[in-house]
Amino acid sequence: MAFPCVVLLSDFGCDGAAALPGVCKSVNPALPVYELTHDVPRFDIAAAAAVLSDQLCAWPEGTVFMCAVDPHFGSGEKVLACLTADGYTVVGPDNGCLAEVFRNHGVAELRALTELNQSYLEQESSAVPHGRNLAYCAACIAAGTPSFELSGELLDVPVNG
Repeated sequence: MAFPCVVLLSDFGCDGAAALPGVCKSVNPALPVYELTHDVPRFDIAAAAAVLSDQLCAWPEGTVFMCAVDPHFGSGEKVLACLTADGYTVVGPDNGCLAEVFRNHGVAELRALTELNQSYLEQESSAVPHGRNLAYCAACIAAGTPSFELSGELLDVPVNG
């Protein structure tokens, strides 16, 4: 069975992001995982949002992106999954990092990944998951376990991004 790929974006730098592909592969070893960049300026949500939105169309429709740029990791923000109007899925914290995607690509569906995120956090040994929870959620959706439609609570689509 062929899966969509997962594309990772963070502000962790090359060394800090090493665990993210491993988490994705732990969901399914056959899942293709690529690293867009880990050099977004530290905690710069606006820069992450711009890079993410700009790069989506360079990838095949169905690609699942993960954005891990969050100055408040571990603060309990929702993890969101957005199915864009042009056929991409983007997973990230509810902190504005998806705002440019909402504006520039449209939102077909938006979901809160509460249970999926919690299932990862229950097995995480660190008090702060450092984006590994986001990688896990993105990989699960890409692998179809669960499907996007069953991944979490359906949320209202933002009117103005």
